[in-house]
Amino acid sequence: MYGASPLLLSTSATLLAGDRVFVGNQPDDFAAGPLAGPADEVCVLGLGYGGSLRPVLAASPASRVTAVDLDPGMVTVTRALFHQHFPHVEFRTEVADAAAFLDGGRRYDLVLIDVYAGESYPSFVLDPAFWRRVRAATAGSTVLLNAWGLPGHLDPFAAPSPQHTLATILAPLWPDARYLPCRRNMTVVLRDAWPDPETGFPPSPTDLDERLTPTDAAVLRLQRLRLERAESFRLPDKGPTDVAGTPDADPAGSAHPPTTPEQLDAEMARRWPAMLDAVRAHADAAGADASVVGTRAFYERPDIAVPATLELARRGHPAAALLPNIAASLTFAGDTSLGWYGEWMADEAEKLAEEVPDWLVRTALPQALAMAANPLVPAWPWAPRLLDRIRALAAAR
Repeated sequence: MYGASPLLLSTSATLLAGDRVFVGNQPDDFAAGPLAGPADEVCVLGLGYGGSLRPVLAASPASRVTAVDLDPGMVTVTRALFHQHFPHVEFRTEVADAAAFLDGGRRYDLVLIDVYAGESYPSFVLDPAFWRRVRAATAGSTVLLNAWGLPGHLDPFAAPSPQHTLATILAPLWPDARYLPCRRNMTVVLRDAWPDPETGFPPSPTDLDERLTPTDAAVLRLQRLRLERAESFRLPDKGPTDVAGTPDADPAGSAHPPTTPEQLDAEMARRWPAMLDAVRAHADAAGADASVVGTRAFYERPDIAVPATLELARRGHPAAALLPNIAASLTFAGDTSLGWYGEWMADEAEKLAEEVPDWLVRTALPQALAMAANPLVPAWPWAPRLLDRIRALAAAR
């Protein structure tokens, strides 16, 4: 599972490290697939540099993985990369069109869909006909989709957005679709049925500490908690939002969502002022100084950021994800100035679990753990305490 030789590969689409499986990015969340259901036979649509392979196998070492990619050059490079650095990670590859691969008739217990066209969505991912074919080919299976676009703090289910379009398409096919948020990405979990809330998902594997590093084991423990609290991937039953500033139902926005980096950045910029207004209002309600909201000082002052964020979290507001998302995102740019956020989680997680459990498990803890897992920054002094808190929360469940 770990590198036979030193490796740190960082590209715009992939982050791989030889000394750890999980690196704090969206592919980590594909490990939720084997935790959600059977995973004897796994199909990965979109191989890239193989960022999803080890997360899946960390959760289910016995899985047989078939990875599909349209680019034969990418398949060759990735197989050579794994042969050199991860020779014990076994997987099959197929050079094929992901849009049609599942039509071949072979059944898989778990299907991961992680496809790009450059830095945008391939057109078929937003085509209802593709998803009807996926639904027909995966009855009784679990499907995970990397749905990226707008970050959680900018109300991504409001049109226009890729997440709005996908929720519109997927809701009739998987009425109980749910998702795990990760900054600008969501890992959508598509299943025929979810476990009874009283029994929940099967417990985490018992050998995590024997075969994984402490941080990697903590990621899998938290994944199970996140699955149990996963939120519905569907359009909310409400009118216009104060973050997006647009109605949730918008046929034109559904048909033509922003999908390129430039379009998504423009949509984020359009929503940003309304989101900041919401943060200011909640900071005022919490008795914090709202005048610094929208400046760097807001993130660097726990005495303001914490009460404002908790007020947002108590009210279930999308902007409660702002502070966690910014704190984690900055570390991937090499900026460690918001390390206090991880320390806050390490010190207060058990208290927050009583006060705002959904926000803690869905957003706050995952982004603190992403900071701890990030191989691009030095180790944090608070990371061991954070891992202890996650272990305690998992044991309490």
